[in-house]
Amino acid sequence: MFNTLIALQMLFVNIYTSYMCSKKKYSPLVTWTVFVIFTFIFIAFMRPIQNIIPNPGLGSGLFMITGFLYIIPLKYLYDQSIKYTILIMCSSWIYTMLTFSLSVRVGYFLQLDWMSLSVFLTQTIIYIITLPYFLKSVREKLTYILKNLDNKTIDTILGLSLLWFFLIILINYTFVAGTSFALELLIILFLVCNVTLSYKLFFSLISVNETAKILRERVKIDTLTKLRNREGLYEDTLNKIDNSISFAIIFIDLDDFKSINDSFGHVVGDCYIIEFVNTIKRTFKIDNFYRMSGDEFIIIYEGNELASFCCKIEELEFVEKKSGVAFRGLSLGYSLFPSDGNNLSDLLHVADINMYQKKKEKHYHRFPSR
Repeated sequence: MFNTLIALQMLFVNIYTSYMCSKKKYSPLVTWTVFVIFTFIFIAFMRPIQNIIPNPGLGSGLFMITGFLYIIPLKYLYDQSIKYTILIMCSSWIYTMLTFSLSVRVGYFLQLDWMSLSVFLTQTIIYIITLPYFLKSVREKLTYILKNLDNKTIDTILGLSLLWFFLIILINYTFVAGTSFALELLIILFLVCNVTLSYKLFFSLISVNETAKILRERVKIDTLTKLRNREGLYEDTLNKIDNSISFAIIFIDLDDFKSINDSFGHVVGDCYIIEFVNTIKRTFKIDNFYRMSGDEFIIIYEGNELASFCCKIEELEFVEKKSGVAFRGLSLGYSLFPSDGNNLSDLLHVADINMYQKKKEKHYHRFPSR
């Protein structure tokens, strides 16, 4: 009697897990009616098999393997891929099989006369304690993984889940029926396959992670100049601010750049920008150089000769005039961390104000009558 209750309890947990973690096509009434009818068919199917196979108890794994017949109603009751359904099934069967194995171990440890009752009660207690957490894990983590991985990686996870499922059945069978050379060899082969697939999965996930890193870095790179852009600037300055590293923000604006674009076209304007960037990099050998927008650039300076450094930038001339346009100068302003601000927004604001003040002074000297 209790063996039947144990089996039905495991079966219910597996069906309930699939129900809670899958996308349903039909109402709860229709879904559970189909499950009940199929369960009666399943029990009727199992009866003659139990009479033919020696030692057909729960520990033999026969119940678990034939339980995969539930893939038939699951395929039609849920609106999802068959791989998705099998992975949820594998996770659930692994969970219930481990729970059953642990309950059997507890039963042997307690050495009670009513072994089946002991296993049933222990299994019930474990389900009451752990099932809510297991369901939450499957619904939040496993489903997220399956929705965000490519098919190749999902195939690897599927193969790994099936291998773990059959390995747990084999290990549980050795607890019940004892071991043999053939069984030990089979377990070793399953372990080797598990390890191999695990490393394949780790490699796949690491590759995906590295690709994501590369894409994240590309987002921080200006496509024309290959300098880091505004996103890169925010990341780098935040790191310096968090570590209390003193630095200066030098805000650079190219003079008359709009007139270059208007007079010669955007192709020449792009070439002019690239010449400016290459000249700065070649002259000053700096790494913390950023393009904010069309003609606006930022340099993070950490040296002790800020005024001298800014003067050298203002005296800059193109070494090669590939654009065919002579360098028309620049205007700059700077701010200091932490004296001018404790965040990048404040520092940029101060540097921008100082830069536009310089631009006004330059305009006044060129056109004093205005």
